Amino acid sequence: MLVLGLIETALELVPPELTSHPAILQTAKMRGKAPEEILLDESLHSKAFQSLKDAEKRGRPDIAHRSLLIALDSVLARESQLELFVHTYSDEIILVKPGTRLPRRMPRFIGLMEQLLLNKRVPPNGDPLLEVVQGTLETHIQRIKPSKTILLSEKGVPTSPTQLAKSLLNEANAVVLVGGFAHGSPQSNLSHLVDKRVSFDPETLPVSTIVGMLVHGVEQVLDLSTRRFQKSKNAV
Repeated sequence: MLVLGLIETALELVPPELTSHPAILQTAKMRGKAPEEILLDESLHSKAFQSLKDAEKRGRPDIAHRSLLIALDSVLARESQLELFVHTYSDEIILVKPGTRLPRRMPRFIGLMEQLLLNKRVPPNGDPLLEVVQGTLETHIQRIKPSKTILLSEKGVPTSPTQLAKSLLNEANAVVLVGGFAHGSPQSNLSHLVDKRVSFDPETLPVSTIVGMLVHGVEQVLDLSTRRFQKSKNAV
């Protein structure tokens, strides 16, 4: 089982200091929502970012969308070998239930995330597929009680996805963290939470690429392709 967390993900509702900005008000009016009920999106609200703290790390819901689709569509997820959570820039924890299918189109994903961050769960009734739970990144990792916590970072030890996957599968309960933002470094001091920092490439790669490399590495080590073909053959 791989436990994967996207951390400080650029996924948040418009913060109070920007709710009166013209760019925000225009989007809110077009969508028939209050400014504080819409997602912060750099592609729509770039003019509002000039005075925003950590602007280069915020307002990129597309990063979460692509990364989650890659993870949830994977064979690893289909084989119930992947557990996902999202930690947002606002220090909220989103649990993703195995088997969740997210909208493919960005507008629908944005609407779903707005509903989630406002109501703290989706769907509102019954067992949630997505749920915001109390606690910070630190308290959530403490709840998991990992045997080892790995941070994927360009400043980490050069390691191939397969090498990392082999080491993870020797652990009882390992957690891998990936920054869910476009630029910069985690603002949190993670030194007391992280056992090792690992890098897959000398260049800064898109978050979704890193997620794909990690998931595929674990699939290869588990030889899931062979196992699935054998299972299909036996079922005939």
